Amino acid sequence: MEVYEEQVQASDGVVLNYYHWVPENAKAAIVISHGWSEHAGRYNTLAKWFANCGYEVHALDHRGHGKSQGKRGHVGRWLDYARDLEQLRLSLDQTTQYLLGHSMGGMISVLHLLEYPNRFAAVALSGPAADVSIPVSKFKTFMGKTMSSILPELSLANDIDPYTVCSVTEVVEDYVNDPFNHGKVSARWFSEYLKTIDRVKRDAGQIKTPTAVWHGAGDTLVAPWVSENLFNIFKMEFCQYKLIDDVYHEILLESNWLDTANEIKTWISRF
Repeated sequence: MEVYEEQVQASDGVVLNYYHWVPENAKAAIVISHGWSEHAGRYNTLAKWFANCGYEVHALDHRGHGKSQGKRGHVGRWLDYARDLEQLRLSLDQTTQYLLGHSMGGMISVLHLLEYPNRFAAVALSGPAADVSIPVSKFKTFMGKTMSSILPELSLANDIDPYTVCSVTEVVEDYVNDPFNHGKVSARWFSEYLKTIDRVKRDAGQIKTPTAVWHGAGDTLVAPWVSENLFNIFKMEFCQYKLIDDVYHEILLESNWLDTANEIKTWISRF
């Protein structure tokens, strides 16, 4: 299964990079929303597997990520991410569409569900970054909120250890050496992220789309309680949560990723 790429201009002029894995006679489409600092190309193995299972798979590099335009780690509004995702969704021919979001991409997925209700048949979330669980100093929080208006593109330092991302050493080394991973966050990005967290806590109970959440028990980047709290906010008729033992944050790149992928396939095939 070959992947092909295309560049598409968003409504505000930003050029976004799309990836497509399209088998013959596909039965539905899956849209992947990747995490912070990474890019959609990292999901090539997973996307090929879903394509071999009969699904079209489509993903975009979020603005400021991968091969898409935009300052690395910066966004004017988090709503821009949701709007870009909807633009990709609207371009698809398949009428049955599913959404798979990881980490930041999971939070973008939830925001999309709030902005564009009932567009996807079902959603799968992997370690959604629906809250801040790593220590952030009061000074950094103050700087992020203050500089968001004064110097919105100011980059804030992050102290994330890449070896907390995944328990597979090879995956971590690939992550560190990948020129399309950036590790940057702007003041506006951080301020908008905090606003999005507040909105999700307030409004996520309104979402009706069937949603399942998976989280690594060894995740120290986004702690498991974040997904547990999000799951407890959800009130949709069909919803489930699973904690996966012995894995870190990137459960879709861990050594047992295929088990999780099969569970996701089983979940979405219900709808």
